[in-house]
Amino acid sequence: MQIYIEYGLNATIKNISSVKTEQCYAPVFFDDPIDIDKIEGYMTYIGSDSQTHASFDQATWEAYERAKEEERARKQAQAMLDKLSYKTVLDSATDDQALEMRPLYPEWQTGIEYTKGTFLQYDSILYRVLQDHTSQADWTPDKAVSLYVNVADPQDPYPPFKKPTGAHDAYSKGDGITFEESITARKSTGMCIVRLNIKTDGSL
Repeated sequence: MQIYIEYGLNATIKNISSVKTEQCYAPVFFDDPIDIDKIEGYMTYIGSDSQTHASFDQATWEAYERAKEEERARKQAQAMLDKLSYKTVLDSATDDQALEMRPLYPEWQTGIEYTKGTFLQYDSILYRVLQDHTSQADWTPDKAVSLYVNVADPQDPYPPFKKPTGAHDAYSKGDGITFEESITARKSTGMCIVRLNIKTDGSL
């Protein structure tokens, strides 16, 4: 049976066609019934009739399968490398670099375990996570100032003292605040910067 083929490497067959095409142009006589699913396992040779013939070779097929599996593994490894390299660049960026790459960072979501230093987006604004936590619906980056900072507009490192209402806005050990107290007797106002020292029971 004469079929037209496109040659592969080392006298193997890449594609076949029942009619001559620009791609499959070489006429070949197949010695055996064609297994189209294993066409890459066929080898061509010049027969005693001086015509090109093809026959299935098990070793050629197995070599093709190994090469295909190796290529699949290589592509998978490259994809993993690209993903890790991509993540490494995003995770290790400075604030200025992160601002340039803002569209590449993920959107803020609830129920996610965020770690300190992570960059994320909320309403197209880039935020950096200030402490490890699991995000909640009522702790959005624009409101939970103890958990996130707007990278483009950093907050005062010593903001005015505000009484915490819950865990989401509670102060942590080492946080700096500005504490202002009015002294009525002297009719004057005093202001100081306080470095918090949180006790193990959570009190100041």
